[in-house]
Amino acid sequence: MMRASGPARAMSRPAELVFVCGSGGLAAFGVLLVNLAREQVRATPALAAFLVLAVAFGLLLVALRAWAPDATPLLIPIASILAAVGFVTIYRLDEDLASLHGWWLLLSAAMAAFWLYAVSEKGLGHRGGRWWLLLALAAGLVVIPSSGSDSSTIWLAWNSGRAVVLNPGEIVKLVTVALFATLLSERQAFFSAGGRYTAPLGPARATKVWPSLLLLGFVLVGVAIRDSGTFMIVVGMFCVMAYMATNRTAYLVGGLGAGVLWLVAGPWLSAGLENRITVWTDPWTHPEGPGSRLAEGLFGLAAGSLSGTGLGLGDPDLIPESTTSLAFAAVGEELGLAGTVVVLAAYALIVVTGFGIALRAREVFHKLLASGLSLLLGGQAAVSVAGVVGLLPGTAMPIPFLSYGLSLTMAGFLMLAVLARVSHEERV
Repeated sequence: MMRASGPARAMSRPAELVFVCGSGGLAAFGVLLVNLAREQVRATPALAAFLVLAVAFGLLLVALRAWAPDATPLLIPIASILAAVGFVTIYRLDEDLASLHGWWLLLSAAMAAFWLYAVSEKGLGHRGGRWWLLLALAAGLVVIPSSGSDSSTIWLAWNSGRAVVLNPGEIVKLVTVALFATLLSERQAFFSAGGRYTAPLGPARATKVWPSLLLLGFVLVGVAIRDSGTFMIVVGMFCVMAYMATNRTAYLVGGLGAGVLWLVAGPWLSAGLENRITVWTDPWTHPEGPGSRLAEGLFGLAAGSLSGTGLGLGDPDLIPESTTSLAFAAVGEELGLAGTVVVLAAYALIVVTGFGIALRAREVFHKLLASGLSLLLGGQAAVSVAGVVGLLPGTAMPIPFLSYGLSLTMAGFLMLAVLARVSHEERV
């Protein structure tokens, strides 16, 4: 069968490898600049940074060549640039965390490669009723009690000192994408009919869907109480995916209404959200307390100005959670507006590429899966940036490739692997 051609073929496989090696060189150069700013001349950390980026994304390229050779070549190079910027930022703030993050990159790349191998024979097909397993997994993770001494901890987390090793919250998001794609593709007629008992569906088939929707509502309420930012992403993701599956604008209107309703009712359901809204309206009244995250983040962005203070020459370590939720602020301080524009453009390119895969997909499940993953990544980036600059109340969250974290890095590599596999299956 003839392979498709077009914009996705604008970059060849050798060009991918050149970009990946270039990203490794970018990380090495950034680490070298940081050490020079500290008046240290050490070649070993720079060499390690190059090897980590080159090996991690090189392994992913090898896996794609073996088990998804017709995948779009636009995803990996862009993600490798983001990972290079993230690694340098983490190294600038904490060398020990950077060492761990390097291992997380390698482990995540290996896991993504194994996933590509696992689905290489069977593909991404699905069988009826699978959403029950996904719902059960998501619901189980939602009801897990919080742990840790930090009151801001909202998901169960296993810790190694002060470095979070695994956070099931990221698993819930990926499970939710697969859940929505499976449910909407297998019950497309039901959602197109607006949930009514129509003749083609029949009461028996419609009754099978409502229990799933009720359990889904439980998951969404649990997510909303624990994390308002994730709730907004999940609801928006479902509404857009439902619109793509049914072409009914009512889902978009309903999603907008749910967001407004949450802003009104959220403070009564979650005391933490009420405090975040209070701080958001006037962070300068509590610069040393609850408002320190937003205030320090804004100070960092202001200090960066257009071109930044330079790697190793700023004070991003004064920004709370600068390696995780406020990593964007740390980038903005030392790389300035220019650096943040490059980061946002890279995320936008990945999202646009993902939607391009979805628009070209013939199967409904592939279309919804690719669009859902693109919405998830784009939504996390948008909510994180909006929380940093004060457009949303305290919803800054870690984003894949830029922030530190094992589960976050795994989620990012899995997104790339799934999008690449969808692209491959739709092109062969």
